[in-house]
Amino acid sequence: MLRLRIVSSCVLVASIVLIVWFSRGWSSVFIPIGFSVLGTTALLEFYHLMEQKGLQPMRLWGCAFSVVYVFFLYLVALNKLPKGEELALIPMYLAVFTAALGITFRGQIDNALSTLAASLAGFLYIIWLLSFNLRIVLWRGVDELDGRYFFVFFVVLLKSTDIAAYFYGSRFGRRKLAAHISPHKTVEGALAGLLTSALLGALLAPSLASVRLFYGRLSANVLGMDTLWSVALLGALTGVLLSVLGQLSDLAESVWKRCANVKDSAGYIPGMGGALDVLDSFLFSAPVMYLLMKILERQ
Repeated sequence: MLRLRIVSSCVLVASIVLIVWFSRGWSSVFIPIGFSVLGTTALLEFYHLMEQKGLQPMRLWGCAFSVVYVFFLYLVALNKLPKGEELALIPMYLAVFTAALGITFRGQIDNALSTLAASLAGFLYIIWLLSFNLRIVLWRGVDELDGRYFFVFFVVLLKSTDIAAYFYGSRFGRRKLAAHISPHKTVEGALAGLLTSALLGALLAPSLASVRLFYGRLSANVLGMDTLWSVALLGALTGVLLSVLGQLSDLAESVWKRCANVKDSAGYIPGMGGALDVLDSFLFSAPVMYLLMKILERQ
């Protein structure tokens, strides 16, 4: 099981990084396509968990609107659509409007409220939160700062947390982290994941061009110096933050699965489960990473 998990994680991370890195020009369209496939798969798995509790989310609406939303973000990033804070509210309005309209014309009055709540909750929790990964990839800052470097940085830190926590926790873990939620997670595993992420953050921050430049500016403004060690320190702190958020996100998904009385969201990824099991750690961490990038951009 451990070997399968490590192999699957490495293959998935390598595939994502390669697709993102080599998607330039017209081939960049593979980024929203790939994200749409992964996102809607995870969304359907989340809807399946809801259905185990008797809810009836609108699967077709969820998938269709999710794809439209992903390509909306893609076109905005390419400057094919105008940018602005007001325009960012349009997709949220359309989500509520189209979901409510679909339920209205379905004619199923008895479960109308629960269907609306379940459908929108799935979109917000899965697609909206995951969409910040797409924002990170497509982000371009001043002085040719490239979001793809940050995405590589981000993915490596998150998945290294998963692998280290699982490896160390399964072998040496003694104290349960949250036995009532996920009996196999341990305090020792969580700390191992956190330390691994911090170490890799310290190593990668000075090594990835845009990340190095970005943290160098922040270090100069906040710490009054721009050195290898100051950049490594900021990278390590980012690693700690992302590791904590990733593990909290993982615990939250464990709550949903336990509520639905299932072990994994699906079973087609060897050693890992389904798309939601793979992407769960990205849910709480991607928005914070993107917000951090936008704040630091002004330094």
